[in-house]
Amino acid sequence: MSRKRRRPEFTDPNKQPWRTLPPSWVPLQMLEELDRYGRADADTALAAVETLDKVISYTQAMQMRFMDRFTNARPAVGAPFSKYAAGEIAASLTWSVSAAQKRLNLAYQLVHELPGTMAGMSHGHLDLRKAFTFADQVSHLSPEDAQKVEEKVLPGADSKTPRSIRDRARREVIKIDPAAAETRRKKLVSERRVEKQPCEDGMALLGAFLPAESAEAIYRIIDTIARSLKTKDESRTMDALRADALTDLCLGVPSNVRTKIELRVDATTLMGLDDNPAILSGYGPMTAQRARELAGDENSDWYRILTDPVSGVVIDHGRTRYRPTKALRDLVNARDQRCCGPACNRPAATCEFDHTTPFRDPEGKTAYDSAGPACKFHNDIKEHGWTVTQPTPGRFLWTSPTGRTYDVTPNDEYPPPPF
Repeated sequence: MSRKRRRPEFTDPNKQPWRTLPPSWVPLQMLEELDRYGRADADTALAAVETLDKVISYTQAMQMRFMDRFTNARPAVGAPFSKYAAGEIAASLTWSVSAAQKRLNLAYQLVHELPGTMAGMSHGHLDLRKAFTFADQVSHLSPEDAQKVEEKVLPGADSKTPRSIRDRARREVIKIDPAAAETRRKKLVSERRVEKQPCEDGMALLGAFLPAESAEAIYRIIDTIARSLKTKDESRTMDALRADALTDLCLGVPSNVRTKIELRVDATTLMGLDDNPAILSGYGPMTAQRARELAGDENSDWYRILTDPVSGVVIDHGRTRYRPTKALRDLVNARDQRCCGPACNRPAATCEFDHTTPFRDPEGKTAYDSAGPACKFHNDIKEHGWTVTQPTPGRFLWTSPTGRTYDVTPNDEYPPPPF
């Protein structure tokens, strides 16, 4: 007589040993059993997702090491390995040759030049996308300089988005050798171009490789035009409106819409006393030389934010009405730079002005310490079980429906200099 198998319970954290184990020790049979038979609440399911992500990173690190061992058997003169090694990987995994070549290059870089990044993957702290993002930013540095950037960027990287890791790495790369960074920028400027790629069903993709300040200004213009057209009776999406705005501008429909681009630069850098990287809002770090050029251009329409090298603090501008003044909105956007939601990199200038404490509440107010830029998703998410507080201006504590807390300081990538 066969016994009916009892479904295991996993809602008790004490019965989830895989939650705190190193990824190399996680018994996947338990997670498989949970997947097949278990009854899990939302928190347990999310813990399983987090654990499996660490296991995936661990196995991908192992795959990187085996790829490097494979290329050791395919030597080449004047190169780390034969370019034809990618053909074997592509055939074995049914990848394109270019994708296989990128992965082999990454494997060599991680194993031989970025031990900290490889260790982060092996311990489940960095996934493959974050590792690739970081490796790409330091690929032109010497191994010694690349490891210096690792020491600055990788601590705490498990709680950062790939975009945040990219910006942090770019900032440190510029600081290591500002002159070299400026030389690379000038070389890339000479390679600016417009590209067209045919798509299906009568569509095409049009793109431009431009200096960051030009690309950001163009995007802000078409975004501003699109938002001015988005009325309650407008059926087009924001993406469609931006596409139509760009089309109209290029094909002869004029617009008098003006936009503002923010350039954050230390006063000492602007005076030429140092070469600290500047921050272009919506883009990230750029060289000090280019910042000085932009700031000194009389014909430019830039909003220059001079970072106070002593405090870097902006004065509070409280308001008792619901709609913020333009000055208050600008101050909040300059403080936070991006959406205040967890793991969101949407530029503050394209976000909504969000009241941390709802204005209708007794404690609600339209003020510097009770506001933040929030994209539509993170503005709406508060109506679906999430809560947020702002213990200090520019720091947001989000609590999810499962009770997990996420500590977000949107502009923690670019603190004021420690003078």
